[in-house]
Amino acid sequence: MKESLFSDLSGGEKTTIILGKILLQNPDVLLLDEPSNHLDLESIEWLERYLKEYKGIVLIVSHDRYFLDNVVTKIVEIEDEKSKTYEGNYTAYQVEKEKQLKLQMDAFQEQQKKIKAMEKSITKLRDWAIRADNNKFFRRAASMQKQLDKIQRIDKPVMERDSININNNSSQRSGNDVVIVKDLCKSFGKKVLFNKAELLIKKGEAVALIGQNGSGKSTMIKILLEMEKADAGHATLGSSIKLGYLPQNISFVDENKTILECFREDIVISEGKAREYLAKYMFLGEVVFKKVKTLSGGERSRLKLAILMFNEVNLLILDEPTNHLDIYSREELESFLKEFNGTLLFISHDRYFINRVATRVVELYQGVLVSYDGDYEYYKEKSLELKNMPQIKTEEKIVKKEKQSKSVNGKVNQWKKENLEKQIESIEESLKDKEEKINRFCSDYEKLNILYAEKLELEKKLEKIMEEYFDYL
Repeated sequence: MKESLFSDLSGGEKTTIILGKILLQNPDVLLLDEPSNHLDLESIEWLERYLKEYKGIVLIVSHDRYFLDNVVTKIVEIEDEKSKTYEGNYTAYQVEKEKQLKLQMDAFQEQQKKIKAMEKSITKLRDWAIRADNNKFFRRAASMQKQLDKIQRIDKPVMERDSININNNSSQRSGNDVVIVKDLCKSFGKKVLFNKAELLIKKGEAVALIGQNGSGKSTMIKILLEMEKADAGHATLGSSIKLGYLPQNISFVDENKTILECFREDIVISEGKAREYLAKYMFLGEVVFKKVKTLSGGERSRLKLAILMFNEVNLLILDEPTNHLDIYSREELESFLKEFNGTLLFISHDRYFINRVATRVVELYQGVLVSYDGDYEYYKEKSLELKNMPQIKTEEKIVKKEKQSKSVNGKVNQWKKENLEKQIESIEESLKDKEEKINRFCSDYEKLNILYAEKLELEKKLEKIMEEYFDYL
């Protein structure tokens, strides 16, 4: 293996080396601070398996919810300067916290009823004491006030947090083909990143791009953004695209400017309108006068998204958007992206985030782009099946990487083709059934309208699937 300076390594490579060094020491206690940050999926899953078998004590600081679900048995949450312990993994913590918040809300409401009743009684007693000039009523009122002052007040729990509110109606519609990758080839020295890779992303899709560290994910984004040139083939954007790019590390031209000044930097808009718009992204009141350099990772993401969405983008490209974000900021970003009615392409190793946002997973594997029409769980199941398929034997004893790549891609295409054929058969059967029902209920106009509408939907669906099917012929 070629020797390299530690300072020249990527974040993922540095994390892997430091982890390896620590684990070789076999300590009794492991303290891990965001261990899954910068690791690729293969490394994260290896670390999870290791920690499950680890006999010592492990204390982890992490916002990787999937990782927490797979590894931890207890969660300590620090909130409002207090710590609280929950037994179980992240999912168990969510369920228990929700349950406790509801109990707290019930207790709060019950206490508020009691407090209001006592306050009403105190007011009445004082009123009677004044009218009757009776000290007995004053003493009772004072006694009751002491009881009221001694009550330990239950805080009102926050059941629903404010979230980003966006308006997608005004964004310009793009063409149907948004990202087109055709016969893409790219190498750095002897390292082949792309070998005739192909990909088509349609309007409205949310595509997660995954792969090992160093496989070429960021290079593909750079080629799309015209920051890097392909050796052969192309990776281009379709027609009527208004692009917004959210890099992994977000910085602004002048970090000493306020949020408001930074937002208005290249935009012609009054201060009042700008503040109104920024409020939709949770920059409320005097917060808009905070210096940009003081913002957290989540706040930087929100400000960048506010600027991008004001420009009415219809394609968002994001590079590891959840790195350096806490869980609340990740949930906030997920909600935002689920509302976005444009097209999404994002690089991520956050499996929880992929499950929440992606409609398709594309893996960069041995130089080709392999597509899976589903979330991370679907990808995990299907990729194992494909990668465990026996390879076709050739006259050569050693199968070259290029042929392995084509074999995997070919099997994916064959599997997708067969799946589409099954869908076509199923829809055709459904259409036959609708035709029979239309003939049967020809005198029932209300029923006929419903059947015709259902038939039209099936025909549209069939047309869409047929278009996709022809790509594999």
